This record gives sequence, C-alpha cells and structure tokens, in this order.
Amino acid sequence: MKAWFNDLVIGVRLAVGGGRTSVARLVLSTVGIGIAVAVLLLASSVGPMIDARYERVEAAQAREFPKIDGVDPLVHAHSGTEFRDRFIEISYVWPSGPTSPVPPGLPSVPLAGEMYVTPGLADLLSAPGSELLRERLPYHTAGLIDASAVADPGDARAYVGVGPEIVGNGREVYGFGVGLGGVPLDPGLLLLLLLGSVALLVPVFIFVASSTRIAGAERDRRLSALRLVGADSAQVRRIAAAESLVSAVAGLVVGAGLFLVGRQLADGVRLMDVSVYPADMIPVWWMVVLVVLAIPVLAVLTAQFALRRTIIEPLGVVRFSKPVRRRMVWRFATVGAGVALLLAADGLSANSQLWSYVIATGATLVLIGVPLLLPWVVERTVAGLRGGPSSWQLAIRRLQLDSGTSARVVGGVAVVLAGAIALQSVLMSLSVTFDVPREHGGPSVPSHATVIGTPAGIDKVVDNLRRHDPAQSVATFREVEVKFPDSESTTAVRVVDCPTIERQLKITNCADGQVFVHPGADRPDDGMTPGRVLSTVYHDQSGALKVYGTWTVPPTRRVLEYWPSTLSWALITTPASGPAAPPVGSTSGIGVDTSSPESMERLRTAVALARWEVGMSSYTSTRYEDPNQQMFVTARRGLLIGSLFTLLLAGTSLLVLALEHIRERRRPLAILAASGVPTGALARSLLWQIAVPIGLGMVLAVAIGVVLAALVMRLAGSSTLIVDWAGVATMSLAAAVLGLLVSLLTLPFLRGATRLSSMRTE
Repeated sequence: MKAWFNDLVIGVRLAVGGGRTSVARLVLSTVGIGIAVAVLLLASSVGPMIDARYERVEAAQAREFPKIDGVDPLVHAHSGTEFRDRFIEISYVWPSGPTSPVPPGLPSVPLAGEMYVTPGLADLLSAPGSELLRERLPYHTAGLIDASAVADPGDARAYVGVGPEIVGNGREVYGFGVGLGGVPLDPGLLLLLLLGSVALLVPVFIFVASSTRIAGAERDRRLSALRLVGADSAQVRRIAAAESLVSAVAGLVVGAGLFLVGRQLADGVRLMDVSVYPADMIPVWWMVVLVVLAIPVLAVLTAQFALRRTIIEPLGVVRFSKPVRRRMVWRFATVGAGVALLLAADGLSANSQLWSYVIATGATLVLIGVPLLLPWVVERTVAGLRGGPSSWQLAIRRLQLDSGTSARVVGGVAVVLAGAIALQSVLMSLSVTFDVPREHGGPSVPSHATVIGTPAGIDKVVDNLRRHDPAQSVATFREVEVKFPDSESTTAVRVVDCPTIERQLKITNCADGQVFVHPGADRPDDGMTPGRVLSTVYHDQSGALKVYGTWTVPPTRRVLEYWPSTLSWALITTPASGPAAPPVGSTSGIGVDTSSPESMERLRTAVALARWEVGMSSYTSTRYEDPNQQMFVTARRGLLIGSLFTLLLAGTSLLVLALEHIRERRRPLAILAASGVPTGALARSLLWQIAVPIGLGMVLAVAIGVVLAALVMRLAGSSTLIVDWAGVATMSLAAAVLGLLVSLLTLPFLRGATRLSSMRTE
C-alpha cells in the first residue's frame, strides 16, 4: 500500500511540477474538464429549475372550484397584450367582499385604478420608448409582485384593480393554486426529451475523455524516464493514473467555480424568452455525486486505455510507428446494439422506466458510434490518397501515420452535429404531430389582425383607432351562433363583407351572397349541408340559450385552399347570405390592416384599453392553449438553448485540442520550417488535417443523425419523418466554418511553434 501511495505522489508531482510542459498540459486539461463539469452541473439543475418554475405557475392559477362558504369570490378576468415581441399578461380583479382571496405575491387586492406589476414589467414600463405601453396601462403602480409568484425573472405580468363593472365578464375565483397532478407525459414528448438529453450530454463526456489525453506523447516520454530509474510497468500505469486524477480533480474545482459564477448571472440572461432565478439552479444531489465520481473514473480509464498499445521501455517509447489497422467489428457492433435496443423498445410499455432506459441507452450507443467510427473511416479514406500540393501531402501523410489524433479532435464536433440533426428532424416531425408552427418562420409584423368582442368593446377600439389615425383601414363583421336541429351542438358563423374576405382569404372576385368553406369542412356530414335549416341562438343575461330565429344554409359554396390559422370557423358568409344577428348576446368584430409596426402597436393599445371586452388574434400568434402544444414548445426552447451550450463546448474542445496538437508537434514543425517549408504551407497542412476529418465526420454525422431520427419517430408511432435538409446544410456549413475558425485562431501558436528554439530537446 505504501508503494502505491508513493506512486500516486510521484504522479501528482509530475503533473504539477514537471516543468512548463506539465503545467501547460495541466492547464489545458483542467480548462477542458472544467467546462464539461460546468455543463454537467447545469444539466443536473434542469429538473429543479423546471419544478420550481411550475410550482410558481401553479401557485398563480386561479381556482373557481370548490366554492368555499364564508369566502367572497374575487371576480377575475384575464387579458394580454404584446409589446416589442414580449407578451404581457394582464389580470383584472375586483373583490366582491372583505374575505375575497388575494392573488399570490400581492399584499392586498389592488384598488380600482391601481396595479401590481412584476419586476420585468416595471423595467419595461420605465424603459425609453415605452410610451405606447404606458398608454395601455394607465394605472398607478402600487407595488411589485413578489418573486415567489413570478415564473421567471423576465416575466411581464400585471394585476389591475377595477370596479364592479367586471361582474358578468369575469370568473368568480375562490382561491389560487392549482395542482396539475401526475398527468402522464405524451410519449412523443418523452422521446424528444430523452433524445435531447442524450444528444446534449454525450459530447460532454467525449470532451472529458479527449481532455485527459492531452500531451499524451510527452507524458509517455516522462514515464519512460521513470522506467530508466527502476519503475516497473505497473508502477508506470499507477503514476499515469495519478497524473490524470490531478487534472480531473482540478477540473472539478474549476467547473464548480464556473457554475457558481454563471449561476449568479442567470437572471440577467434571457434566451428564447426564457430566464431563470439563480436560487432555482440547484443541482440534484445524486447527480452531483455521480459527476464527482464519474469524471475521475473516466479520466483514469481513458489514460489507461491510451496506454494499451504503448510499450514504455527505459530507453524509449514504442509509439511513433504506424499503428495496426483499426478493427471495424466492435465499432459497428456498438452502433448495431444501439439500433437493436431502439427497435426492441417498440414492444415495451410507453412511459415506463424500462422503456426510458432502453431508449436512452440505445440513443447513446448510436451517437457514440460517431467518434468510434470516425477514426476507422478517416484511416480507410486517407490510406489510398496520393499526390497533390505540398501542404496536402504533409496533411495526408500525417493522417496516414496517426489518424486517431485528428479524428479525436473533431469527434466532439461530429457527435454534436449528429445529435443536432437527429434532434432537429424529430422536432420538425413532431411539430406536425402537435400542429405547432415553426417559431420565427413568418413575417415579423402581421399584415392583418382580427379583434372580436362585445359591440361596446368593438366601438371603443374603433374610436381609439380613429382618434389616432382617421384613415385607418377597419372592416367590421359580426358572428352569429347557430344550433343544429335535434342537437345541443352549436357553431359560430362569421358574416364578413367582401373587401375583408378578399384580404383575409387572399382571393379576388368576391360577390355578396357567396359562402366560403374551410377545405376540411366540405363534407356531407359536416352539419352545414346546403338547404339545411338551422336555428339562430343567443345567450341571455342568465347564460341560458335562447332561440332567436332560423337560417337556411345557402347553396352557393366556395371551398378554398388557403385558410388562415387564426380562423377557427369552418364557414364564412357575406351579408346577403348570412343569418340575422340577435339584438342581444351577439358578437362583433373588426379586421384591421396592420402592415406597419406602428399600426400594430396602436391596435394593441386600443385593445388593451378596452380591457376584457375584446380579444385580438393575428397570423403570427405563438400562444398555445393545448397542454401538449405548450409542453412541446417549452421542450423545444429548452433543447435549443442546451444546443447552444453544447455547440460552445464543441468549439472550445476543438480549439483546446487543436492547440495541444500544435504544441505536441512543435519540434517536428520547427524542423520542417528550418528545412525551408514555408509557414503558410504548414498552416494549410494543419487546416487540411482538421478539414478532412470534419468533412468525413459530417457525412457520418448526417447518416447516423437521420437513422437515429427515423428510429425515434418509429417509436413515436409516426411514419412521417421530416428532415430539414436546409437545416442540415446550415449545420454542416457551421461545422466547416468552426473548423476554419479554429485553424485561424491557431496561427499565432503555429508561428511560435516553428521558431528554431522549438527544436531543442531534453
């Protein structure tokens, strides 16, 4: 045991006191592992962050049932507006008595004309250029909503106090805080989260394994010197393990420091409309223990694995000879095992723990196949290449002698690319399943918006618009509710004039008397058969359904190919063919031209001033009412944010390993420069040494990414796989640009490595 301890001490001393080379290796390894540890700690905090966010969201949910004796209901009406691409929630409240519940985060229910706002909304209101927003919320700010009731630091929300005029227009609330319960996650969403987690974390562990092999050649020469003074082979391996442990432990410390520093800055960072509280970023304790144990173990195993074909003797290291040809069987077997697991998961119960474990393991094995197969692909590809410019020949000869080092350098980027392709393909395919449009895919400003509400509310909106711009284009319409005979089912028929129809439905030659039908509603059994007699109905003040008259469905029907997503009505008529509107309980609306940002903001202001009496929709609406849609959007945003961090990690790993690649070969590079090889040729040679593996890695990543996406979509029960080839090309181009950028950043270090002093050796 004492001999083992002495070997470990020697390894530590070599790591921290072995000269500039050892210090440089320690710093590079520590930085690489530190970044990876910070990412892992961030990943282990995702669960607590999501849980804390949902706890605050649930705590703010208004509860109508059960009704509580002795509690005066709080009348609550919900509305919202948008300003500078920020959605602002507005809750109008009125206490019906002294025992009315108080919304969470407020000291008391706001009085009429007062409002409580979140810190994010307070900052937005006080920002320069927010005059229109202040006009929409012309209330006295009585205070801030406590952070315990705000979902995230950037949330913009307000509770506005109103008078008894809200009665009949809002809900009676008896408390706040609604537990959503253990609703099972949609299998498609669970698949997306599992694939995303694997795609984001596999590159991290690959980077850790690569960082522990930095300066492997010089370490082996130091170990050879130890053999010369009497150390045996087992001692050498223990000393190498101790060296790798030093960088792993130092990386853990640095990673923890990076995480703690970044944690304090979290509330000031907003990505894809999401931010978090620093207090929520608490890693799960067992995941922290796993990281603390896994990083040193992985470092030691990687160091020992690197020595498997290295013979360290007292007079040298057998390392520089051409390695034996890599075997392909076990590499393809790893990918095959992953594919087999994903195929076998189809027979397991969805949402079960075994199902999740099998899928996660299968996806991990498939993605690990990228760095496993890449060295073999590079070796087989470059083996037969001959000729070309001098820089090309230098690069190819180097790859023929040692393709593994360059493949390891770009392996992290290739696996990120494969995971991103699989993730993006699954996201696009599931967006069709969940009927979610691609974000930021349309025009930034809608060309037309629709406002629906009570006749009095619509009049307020029109008056406000006319006051600011008398020439504003406004088209009015109305909605009439019709009831099918011998049924309690009702639907709304929109009565619109021809100019508005032509603008909304993108048609020409509209004639009064026509009826326009949604493409999917033109069926004999859709209830709107021409000639059928329906009842026109309305709701009286008590909420009871009353019959006003009858309406015969017109025979003239025009089925359209284009139908805006904001129009949920299956049938639109012109005034001559539409039903008569009841005198009470009817709904009116306007269509407004909002082709400029100013007109859209003026309309939002007019709608906000009408409060709960109207609602607005536009073609670029991104609010989702369906829980699965909302969960999908949340998962998509979270995974894309995680992809940004993983891409940063991949770029950093590529740069760190490329710099080490130059530093490790500084003596051969200096000899080549002294022999007359131009520095430019050496720079192009290093570029080719990165470009060739990256090109092959991109081909391999595309193939594995598409296969993985197809397997995951098969598990989701969907036969539709949408591959965003434009996105694949963009990501591949980004990987190529990343390689070029890293090559450019290494040029200063290349100039230093080619100095004559680099030819000195010990």
